[in-house]
Amino acid sequence: MTQVLPIVQQQEMPRHQKKQRRLSVSQIVPIGFGIVIAVAGIATTITEVSKANLKQAQATAEQGFKVKELLGLVEKDIVDAETGQRGYIITGVDTYLEPYESGRKFLQEHLTGLKTLIIDPNQRTRVDKIEPLIQQKFAELEETINLKKAGKDKEVLNLVLSNKGKEIMDDIRVKLLEMSQEQDKIVQQRQKASAQVQQVSSIISWGGLIVGIGSGVFVSYYVANYIARLIIGPITDAAKSVTSSSAGIAETVDNQERSVLDQTSSVHETTSTIEELGVFTLQSAEQADIAAGGAKQALLLAEGGTLTVGRTIEGISGLRDQVTTIANQIIRLSEQTGQISTVSELVADLANQTNMLALNAGVEAARAGEHGKGFAVVAGEIRKLADQSKKSADQINSLVNEVQAAINSTVMVTDEGTKKATMGIELTEETGDVFANIANSINQVFLSTQQIAQTSKHQAVTVQQVVAAMNAINLGAKETAAGIIQVKDATKELNKAAENLEAVV
Repeated sequence: MTQVLPIVQQQEMPRHQKKQRRLSVSQIVPIGFGIVIAVAGIATTITEVSKANLKQAQATAEQGFKVKELLGLVEKDIVDAETGQRGYIITGVDTYLEPYESGRKFLQEHLTGLKTLIIDPNQRTRVDKIEPLIQQKFAELEETINLKKAGKDKEVLNLVLSNKGKEIMDDIRVKLLEMSQEQDKIVQQRQKASAQVQQVSSIISWGGLIVGIGSGVFVSYYVANYIARLIIGPITDAAKSVTSSSAGIAETVDNQERSVLDQTSSVHETTSTIEELGVFTLQSAEQADIAAGGAKQALLLAEGGTLTVGRTIEGISGLRDQVTTIANQIIRLSEQTGQISTVSELVADLANQTNMLALNAGVEAARAGEHGKGFAVVAGEIRKLADQSKKSADQINSLVNEVQAAINSTVMVTDEGTKKATMGIELTEETGDVFANIANSINQVFLSTQQIAQTSKHQAVTVQQVVAAMNAINLGAKETAAGIIQVKDATKELNKAAENLEAVV
């Protein structure tokens, strides 16, 4: 197809391409629809403004009605209070004061609501002027009630006949009426302004609709003329170009058909080779799994050896501690035998001294003659005991020396045993380190073998995917070949259609 495109592009140079000062479709369409959108936007904006003004006017009207309602309630509260005051003055019964109390109670609430609703400054000024009058009115009512309670009927009559309360009430009614009338004017002004905005909005909406329709008609007309003027000519040229290039397209399609058939054969051979590669990859994955199992078993054995070495180290350490304890006990025994030797020497020394004393006693007994015979016998016995004590002390010294020699030998043996136990611990720890290194190495081998197995499995999956892709390519190549045949037929039909189009245009 790439061989035909340059020919078509060369033949698609329309003779109608002349430099003309006119708007194109790409220019007139955005301008026309831009006008429509702008008009629609303006109309929408004005409509929204009109809605907002209408809502504001409705809110103002509702506010005005509420203000008028509150004004009426304020007047009603004052009238109720005045009614209660008159009933009490006439009857002197406290129950007649209930309207007075309720009017006084609700009046403050209604005045507060009135101040909250009123926005107009003039109306606020009128409220500020009414409040002192209301206070004066209630002061007058309260004064008459207090006088009535005090039994001063004459003063009550004089105060009522003075018309002070009536004058205050008339002023209040006048100002409330002024406020009500002013509120009506405010509502009417807002409603009038809202009606004007609605009228303008309606005019602009209809005008926008007319302008939008006109713009749409103009754009449609201009585009239709542009198409009729600039597109039919190129269609004629394109029909001629299609007619002249259909032969080249047919030749190109024949070449592509042969290429696709060759490609189908190559893809089939490649698919067979990749399938064999997939079988080899699966076998490699199985062998890697077997190797990983052996490495895992060796790792378990190495870990068991490491645990055994650890227990051996613990046993030798305990033996070394026991030997050290025995050595310490032997040292204490040596110290005790030394003390025994000292005591034995002391006993021998005492025996010698006793023997000397017995000898001296025998000499003195001999000098004493007949009177010293008993003493001589005692001295002889003492000498015998001294001799026996000396012999026993010598035997003890001999035994102590033998024990001391044995203790020294035992100390040397235990010291040697401690050293050998320490060396055994060091050798066992080195053996444990060797086992740990072996376990780490086997673990690395296991992990590497496992990684190889996973990689082989992934490769097998990838190869299967490649096989599937090659099968898809093979199927696509076959479909492409069939499509090319259809393109050949379509090219012939296109050639006929181009000839018919050229004849019609």
